[in-house]
This record gives sequence, C-alpha cells and structure tokens, in this order.
Amino acid sequence: MALKPPPKSNRCLAVFVRHPEPGKVKTRLAKVYGDPFAAELYGYFVDDLLEALAPGSYHLEMFFTPAEREMEIRQRFGVRYCYTPQQGEELGNRMEKAFYSCFAKGFAATLLIGSDFPDLTAEVIEQAFQTLENGQDAVVGPAFDGGYYLIGFRSDTFDPAVFNGMRWGENTVFEKTVTRLTARGYRVHLAPAWHDIATEQDLANLQARHGNTAFSRSRTMAFLRNRLGTSSLGRKDL
Repeated sequence: MALKPPPKSNRCLAVFVRHPEPGKVKTRLAKVYGDPFAAELYGYFVDDLLEALAPGSYHLEMFFTPAEREMEIRQRFGVRYCYTPQQGEELGNRMEKAFYSCFAKGFAATLLIGSDFPDLTAEVIEQAFQTLENGQDAVVGPAFDGGYYLIGFRSDTFDPAVFNGMRWGENTVFEKTVTRLTARGYRVHLAPAWHDIATEQDLANLQARHGNTAFSRSRTMAFLRNRLGTSSLGRKDL
C-alpha cells in the first residue's frame, strides 16, 4: 500500500534535471538510438519521476540546467513546480549549492536526487526522510553502476567536503562517499540500491523488470514499447 504521510513543511526534495535537448542528454543511449530518441526518452523519465514523487510529503524543487533554457523547461515539465537554476561548474559544486539553497530556506532535511531513475518510488523518498528525522546524519542511495542516485542530510549535519575532489562518473563514487561520511563519524543510512538508466542493456533490464508492474503503464514504458517492442536490445531504424 502506498505511503500517504501528512505534509512536512520542513522537508525539501531537490531534483536535478536537464533540458531534454537532442544531443545534450543520455549521450550513451543516443549513440545507439539517435539524439531525438534519447532526448524524448529522458523527458519521459522526468515526467514519470515527477508523477510518482510530486504528491509526497515535502517541498519539491527542480534544480535545472542550462539556466538559459528555463522557459522551455517550465513549459515541458509544468509551471506548478518550483525551479532554480543549477550553479557551479562541476557536479559537486552544483550539489553543494543546491543543498545550501534548500537549507537557507529553512528546511530541516534535504534530499537530492538525479533524474535517470524513472521508476523510483515515493516510498523510497519517504523512508529516506524518516531516517534523517529519526537521528541518522546522512542517507545515501547506491546506484548499481557504482554511483548514487540519492543523498541527503539534516541542516545541522550537511558537510560539503563530501563532494570535494570527487571524480564523478567513476564506479567508486558511492563507496568513496560513504567512506568519507563514516570517517567523519556520521551515522549513515543506506537506501535501497536502484538502477540508473544509461545504456542499451539498462533499457532492456528496465523493460524486463516492469513487464507486469504499475510502472508498465508509465510514459517511459509506453514509449519503449512503441519504439523498441518488448526488448530494447538491438538497434532499430528510428
């Protein structure tokens, strides 16, 4: 049964998104299926993620890039959301500034997630917030590629040093992050591992996992069935 907790004004969920412009998103998938396919698919990733998470018990804020495409991003994903441009040159700096932005608004706990996980559930987010409220200092959600899809802190435990000098994109990011946090004496909760969708095989696995689940009725799955059939393996003429 879906979790339906009361609204929590002291929680902020920060979602990192990109403008779904061909040639700028899901570049590994684009090499197989083309830039237009990859961009349209990414747009559905965000649609499905927002549909699942928008009703949750937190303030949801979209941290977007590039800043100059704000109008197009608002039109694509909906004007009802709060939008803030990402700031900083590299990922760690952008994440740091997003956390500071949320905490400056008075939120006691903030989670930051990416948008390459279209089947992420509201239950995962709710449970992550609860662990922070129950005394954990940080929460991290590992991705199967060695990175992480979620990281969160309370306002009194946030330490931007966890991002400093991190070599993003390597398969040791999650491990190094947890090591840094535990070395500081942090109590760290690990959220369930989740699948980033970045490659042709990832698409095939996503379809296989959701052949008969609620997510099978999502925009992402409908698009994949329409364009790729029952398996995302193998290039097709698009």
